[in-house]
Amino acid sequence: MPGNACILPLPITLQTRNKALSLTDKPTSKTLHSKSRWWFIGVITVLILAVVFILLRDYLSEEDFKPSGEEQMPAIKVIVSNGCGYEDLASTYAQYIGTKNIEVIKLSDTPKPIYDKSIIVARTPDEEDLKRLQAMTGIQRHTMALMDDPEAPFTIILGRDYQEFIKKK
Repeated sequence: MPGNACILPLPITLQTRNKALSLTDKPTSKTLHSKSRWWFIGVITVLILAVVFILLRDYLSEEDFKPSGEEQMPAIKVIVSNGCGYEDLASTYAQYIGTKNIEVIKLSDTPKPIYDKSIIVARTPDEEDLKRLQAMTGIQRHTMALMDDPEAPFTIILGRDYQEFIKKK
């Protein structure tokens, strides 16, 4: 019965690497496997970077990246005066405070070396700059000796206690 023959589908299989594969099965692709591997590596990398960022953010504060308020302010002009008679004290101290936001415009000696304690003499009524100068130098003792047109708004008179205000690095 060649004319009435029933055609039955025969399963056709292909042999690939010792594994039978029918025409209806989807072949496993190396590219699919490698894409998922790269996806996994990418996700792990992002997670590691996120953890590192969080740790660095906690370790390094914003102050490390922004200039401090003092750096944005104008330098305070001072006269440094040796009040205790130690040789070259005014110039040594001027070099020390030169790294701060302080501009030394003059060095001097007091008429008599009688100062036991260091003091800031304010020649103008600027309380804000006085507090800045106190914070930068560590010298809290101060007095007001107001003048109309001073050479500098502040005079730092160094006493015998000057070593308290020169911090070793």
